[in-house]
Amino acid sequence: MLWALPALVCVAAQAAQPVTGIEGTYADHTRAVQLARAGKYNDSLNILLPLLVRFPDDYPLQRDVILVTLWKGDCAGALQRFERVYSRDEHPPYLVVPISDCMLASNRPKEAHRLSRLALAQHPNDESVRNAFVKADLALRVDANVDEESPALDVALYNDTSDQGLGEWYARVEVSTLIFNATRLFASYLNVHSTESQYQSGDMHRVGLGIRYRFNEQWHLEEELSTDLYQSGQGGSTTILVYEPRDAWRLSAAYASFSVNTPLRARAAGISSNQWSGDASYEARDYRLSWVASINYYDFTDTNQRHAFYTAAGYAYEMRAEREQRLFVEWAQSSNTLDDAVYFNPSQDYSLGLTNRTDFIIDSHYRRHVDHLFLNANLYQQAGYGTHPRYGVRYEQDYDFDARHSLVAGAGVARNIYDGVYETDWRFYMYYHQRF
Repeated sequence: MLWALPALVCVAAQAAQPVTGIEGTYADHTRAVQLARAGKYNDSLNILLPLLVRFPDDYPLQRDVILVTLWKGDCAGALQRFERVYSRDEHPPYLVVPISDCMLASNRPKEAHRLSRLALAQHPNDESVRNAFVKADLALRVDANVDEESPALDVALYNDTSDQGLGEWYARVEVSTLIFNATRLFASYLNVHSTESQYQSGDMHRVGLGIRYRFNEQWHLEEELSTDLYQSGQGGSTTILVYEPRDAWRLSAAYASFSVNTPLRARAAGISSNQWSGDASYEARDYRLSWVASINYYDFTDTNQRHAFYTAAGYAYEMRAEREQRLFVEWAQSSNTLDDAVYFNPSQDYSLGLTNRTDFIIDSHYRRHVDHLFLNANLYQQAGYGTHPRYGVRYEQDYDFDARHSLVAGAGVARNIYDGVYETDWRFYMYYHQRF
């Protein structure tokens, strides 16, 4: 008994010591949940939030703070807290369903679709998760106007005026249809016609065939093979990879072994180029803030290498039911390595400008009708020619006649300058989309 006494004293001392790990929070955690179930949400959060500060990576604490915030009716706060666990692959159905509803209410249908799809794969017999997935899928098809299963027709007609007043018209027709799950086959025809007879050797009559495959809500791949009907040696491929990590973000990278964006005078002289490009865009879900950026690299067969960069940031300073106005700050620059090229090819140029876009939301019997007025002015600097102002105006009409037919058409005029000489450039365009 005397030998056992020190051991008993040690055990008693250990039992008297407080539990300091996550286990020590269980009693308070349970009490907070009971308070929340009784409708005392603030009292519950007053217990859970200090615990979460101590153990920020504990998923049960994170989960229950989100749930209580949801029960409190604070969707925005719940979504903000859900960001900490957004990348987690598994969540319980009782969290997935209300979070998915909040995402839909916050104009985030792709994220709601991904969340409910992953949960449905893990809980295929849960009716509430299935309903959440159906709602998100329907929101993508109806509200976001995304339908990748119906056959579709796309028609584009527009003009371009390059330096020295050289005009050309572009006409592109594409038909596409679903052939396998998440895989669309498309065929296209592109006709580019110069209005100047001496440059019509640069005309294009390209036919293409390709596929678009969507791995999931975030990743999308497009591959096209194309060639010219009348000119040999002008075959090429175009690869586009798109990543949309969130509804607000879109990133893409592309490579074209034969770029259709090669200038007219270059094509007429038998010069072609390949093109690497990258694009990024962001649009806040309340449509207040937006940002775009693009970078392009061209490698011409005449040894010229062109680098071009563009970015613009916009803010909606007026948002009314019948009118919205946004101001964009834009920056562009480019450089070329070849002197005395047969096409407009400045060694360096820069542009800093402002564009004001006014959206007129028109109440009509169509599903959607919005007119856009663009007013822009910028300062353009070309190496060797100083800095000069440029300006332009454009008006556009944008229709969704119904869920299957849409049309965008517009016209504009701009005062541009090339090699120190001002020119007036007129622009016309039309894009039509139809699902069958």
